[in-house]
Amino acid sequence: MFTKQSPNKTWRAITLSVCALVVAGCAGLPRIDPTGERVLLWPQNQPGGIAPSVGNLPAQPVYTDPVFPQPTLQSSFQPAGFPGVQPSAVPGLAVPQDQLSITPDRVLAPIGSEVILRAGICTTENFLLTDQKVEWLIARESAGEFVALGGRGYLRKPWLPWNRPKKIDNQYATGYTAKVPLRITRGTADPSDDVQVEPGQAWASITSPVEGTSHITAVTPTVETWSGRRATATIYWIDVQWTFPPASLAAGNAQVLTTTVRRQSDGLPLEGWIVRYEVAGGTGALTGQGSGQVVEVVTGADGTASIDVTPTGADGATTQINTQLVRPERLAGSDFPRLVVASGSSIISWTGQSSPYLPPADDLDASVPTYPIPDQTPRQPSLPPVTGRPALEVSIFGETQAEVGSQTRFEVVISNRGNAPATQVVLNDRFDQGLSHRGDTDRTRSIEYDKIRTLGVGQSQSIFLDFDVMRSGQLCHDVTVRCTEGSEASSRACVNAVQPVAQKQSGFEVRKDGPRRHNVGDIALFKVVVKNTGEVPLTDLEIVDEYDKTLRPQPTRQGYEVVNGRIVWRLPRLEVGASETFEIQCTCLAPTDSACGVVKVTDSSGLILADDHCLEVLPSRGGAGDSPAATQGTLRLAIVSFADPVRAGQRSSYQILIENSGQTPEEQVQLRVLFPPELVPDVTAIRNDANVRANFVGNELRFDPIATLRANERLEFLIPVNVNQPGVVNLVAELISRAVPQPIQKTKRVEILGR
Repeated sequence: MFTKQSPNKTWRAITLSVCALVVAGCAGLPRIDPTGERVLLWPQNQPGGIAPSVGNLPAQPVYTDPVFPQPTLQSSFQPAGFPGVQPSAVPGLAVPQDQLSITPDRVLAPIGSEVILRAGICTTENFLLTDQKVEWLIARESAGEFVALGGRGYLRKPWLPWNRPKKIDNQYATGYTAKVPLRITRGTADPSDDVQVEPGQAWASITSPVEGTSHITAVTPTVETWSGRRATATIYWIDVQWTFPPASLAAGNAQVLTTTVRRQSDGLPLEGWIVRYEVAGGTGALTGQGSGQVVEVVTGADGTASIDVTPTGADGATTQINTQLVRPERLAGSDFPRLVVASGSSIISWTGQSSPYLPPADDLDASVPTYPIPDQTPRQPSLPPVTGRPALEVSIFGETQAEVGSQTRFEVVISNRGNAPATQVVLNDRFDQGLSHRGDTDRTRSIEYDKIRTLGVGQSQSIFLDFDVMRSGQLCHDVTVRCTEGSEASSRACVNAVQPVAQKQSGFEVRKDGPRRHNVGDIALFKVVVKNTGEVPLTDLEIVDEYDKTLRPQPTRQGYEVVNGRIVWRLPRLEVGASETFEIQCTCLAPTDSACGVVKVTDSSGLILADDHCLEVLPSRGGAGDSPAATQGTLRLAIVSFADPVRAGQRSSYQILIENSGQTPEEQVQLRVLFPPELVPDVTAIRNDANVRANFVGNELRFDPIATLRANERLEFLIPVNVNQPGVVNLVAELISRAVPQPIQKTKRVEILGR
């Protein structure tokens, strides 16, 4: 267990508990526990009506009310057991790249407490990245300052300066995503106030001694896209304490309920706050700054807000009044939205006789008066339970049109509009043929989801369902939700699926031609042809032509430039079906078996195609090397590639040339080619002028011997190959004959690009 200690023991302060990622997306957020038995009351433990406190409560961390959007988390945070259901995702949000997220992203907290935020980098494969740097910033005009941050963890020697988090100042700090899981405690024996940090999560704690708003940004350099490398959160710090009316009291013909609101820091009354009173059960009418079953009263200069409750039933009846403390929107010039800070409940038993209720003393620190009032006999009626039933309601939101082959998302919102909690809520979705869901493993075209928490009165929860669109037409699905109390609701939604519009494809081909043999001093003419074979015009073409040092090139077409020894042309546009030809005159400088030129063409989309052409350069005519004796009985071997580099996952071809340049025949001439593992020949597609059979064993492609290779005869072997994986490899060819038992060897360097 990891414990964060500090000299002033700030971790012992009652702080904000952060929603765990595994329950992200719950519409109901943890609230203050008015009983004081724990820091927060989680949604699954909340009763239908929470009894208010009649005394002062210490400032407790609370969340905003459910009108705020819930934290946006990646699919790696979704609950297990129901693939495709993402309760906490934002509708319509697609994440095609890595994404930084922060949770929670909206928090309401009392001044002087500490809020812990967690951030994680979710990849497209739904994994969190560990050991990544995260920068934390608080906007300069905001309230709040950093207290502590997470570093690289125990396994990375945190005592070293480069492994520890660093607080540059109170508004800017850096930390790291955790390498191992750890738990942050508050220095208390109660484990319920601990915060669990999982591998791949960075954390930071923020506090503020004054009321205001903290605008926090988390940034990571790991994610390249600007939209995905940052996430934001907002903390609203409030300075308030309150006293609600008693939880139960007896009254006669009318009753006045009073709520008192003060500042926590200095006890001064707060004016302008809203206290919302609502008749939640039984009979009764409200009169105050308005009348009806729901009345909102604004606190005056003394910090109090009162309401008159009048019975409308017979003696012995009861009335349940729910009370909410609300901070109005933009109160005192702040940027706060409307916030529900606390809730309470009171039950009034109507006795038919005068039994006035005295509001609490003006001083919040004074004791609450005892009951009954002197000289009156106390009456403790047996209050009948307030009974009710849940009433489920379901709504579906989503796109109305989608393309076949794409994915469409629906948001299912389940609400409880009744006056009692709905427990064990189950969702069932039946959908048309043409829609597919990953949770439908049995192919029944239906899914069931039973991970919904209990829905309290007025609470809602969103479930996100992702469907693959398999065919065109109107495709619908029917959602039904049920609870153990018997409430049921249904809704239907449809999407119009259409075939995607075929996109015009771009494409081009490049070809390099030239002679196969020349002498030293001759001029060899190379031609480069680029043709648009696609369905759309090509733009911003770049043609780069490069030659071996034994050739000296000179383009005949103007408009070129020489960059690092390479000849470069640029074409702004090439229409569909059009072609361009570039001629290059190359002077042969020295004898060689293979003098090559390679051309590469790149279009505006980044597509690269290449071709090469090689020729043999013989000694100059009339030189000593030209005598028949010098060349008699000589075997020649060359390897020609049709594309360089090649791309993994594609197909390429290589041409092997053999020649008897002597004056006498060569007998039992045999060719073999050695292939690296990255290149595999397609034996069934091999073609050769000698019409001999090829066998591929291990990494060796061996051809049957050619009985006789006549003088000056030249044969070609065309070998298609499958390119398996990237790398830089060598293709080796060897040639022998009866007169030349020592192999003649040629090696071709091959560059293979990734897919």
